[in-house]
Amino acid sequence: MAVVAANIRVGVRRPVVELDGHGTRVAAGYGPAEGPLPARVVAEPGSDSNPETGPGMWVLAVDPEFWPLDGGEHLVEDGGPGRVWTVLSAEHRPSAFDPQIAYVRAEASLNAS
Repeated sequence: MAVVAANIRVGVRRPVVELDGHGTRVAAGYGPAEGPLPARVVAEPGSDSNPETGPGMWVLAVDPEFWPLDGGEHLVEDGGPGRVWTVLSAEHRPSAFDPQIAYVRAEASLNAS
């Protein structure tokens, strides 16, 4: 499977949940990055004129190997500026034409440096 016209590579860091002394689940940061795999920036705030995603929203096409991708997970750019996005929502987009060009559409916000 592949992302068509990939222009970046990203890894995914998933939240780690542990149990405290009382058996309550607590967030314990993020695990190591999985990947990196090909991805593509579809829309970014400076060029996004789509009223559905709104200003400040990034849209990325991510390799389906990362599916399921949940809100709160981090997409970490490999190389380049080293940007990190927090996933807000994600949707698996299979292709009826060719299953090799499936991708995950992720709406995300860019984390402040």
